[in-house]
Amino acid sequence: MLTRRHQIAAKIEANEGTAEALAAADAKILAYNPKISFDPGMFERDPVRESFSQIGKVVGKRPGSASFKLELRGSGVATTAPEWAKFLQACGFEVNSLKKITIGAVTGGPFLHGEEITGGTSGGKGRVVIQTPNGQTTLYYVVVSGSIQNGETITGGTSTASAVTGSAPSDAGKEMRLITTGVPSLTIGSYEDGVHKILKGSRGKVKFGFKSGEPGMMDFDYRGVEGGVADLALLAGIAHETTKPPAFLSAQLLIDTYAAKVGEIDIDIANTLSERDDVNADRGLLSFSLTDRKVSGAINPEMTAVSTYDFYGKWFAGIEAVLDFTLGSVSGNKFRFYGPKLQYTKIDDEDRGGIKIAKGSFDLNATITPGNDELVILAL
Repeated sequence: MLTRRHQIAAKIEANEGTAEALAAADAKILAYNPKISFDPGMFERDPVRESFSQIGKVVGKRPGSASFKLELRGSGVATTAPEWAKFLQACGFEVNSLKKITIGAVTGGPFLHGEEITGGTSGGKGRVVIQTPNGQTTLYYVVVSGSIQNGETITGGTSTASAVTGSAPSDAGKEMRLITTGVPSLTIGSYEDGVHKILKGSRGKVKFGFKSGEPGMMDFDYRGVEGGVADLALLAGIAHETTKPPAFLSAQLLIDTYAAKVGEIDIDIANTLSERDDVNADRGLLSFSLTDRKVSGAINPEMTAVSTYDFYGKWFAGIEAVLDFTLGSVSGNKFRFYGPKLQYTKIDDEDRGGIKIAKGSFDLNATITPGNDELVILAL
């Protein structure tokens, strides 16, 4: 059997913990270093008797894990979510249709990321995506109800900012947003040149990695329940997405309003995954549940004068700043990462080819209410 003849397929489960039948349509991703492994409980039997010899163990609960990396690349059409979106969903994201609308001057702004806007004439409501100050002529939002119209005044429910719309709303792409409840589970299948492994009831965590001049990468780590191992041929007729991943260049990266000279940035969605015991199940488990998360990261900008950007001062003062950057430039293969409340947790010295670096660790925080806004990814 050949290591490189390997496919990964996955499908969101209709019933949590019940394995879905997988097909070629579920295997459109191109994975790096895929692996499914199992870790069943092995109960040690060690009663006293006339010898030291060990006796057979009892196999108990049968958890497993899946890991692989995927490229950050689009479907080719902004309004069609990339195939990897389902993997993010099982890591605690939801996928929404993103709208945009032209606006005039913003009065009393900015419109705040996450606040609700209402059309004064239509009564249509939307949730603002990305803070929008005066001077910005495009406002992104997700529909809450109704439909905002051209030529009406929209008002922010929290900021009380207002602006007059200058166009009808149009489709802009997809929003991928963190959620706390309603996270779906996945069936993940590994096709290994004739052997098929199944992990069901799976949920996971993900790390985003960006290096200058290289594609963005997603590093997934799932926990689930062993769902079977059998002989099965590789899937045929897979229609892979054909887009090439964009390189991390022309990123328009800003921390606050400072265009830091960065070589790398990482964002870690560190979810807590907990077993759901089920004695009625033959594996002893129903699934793995997502019970908590922390969003953190690391960045390595060039050090600069305090008067230019005060890394240490912002760290010591506990300042929360906007993180905003873009990967790619072509519609259907472009992504914008936005975190409204980056807070430094460590600044340290580092060297990059003789250039002094402010090596930073950070958390991405959220608003207390309603929350779930520490990071948003826009597929544009």
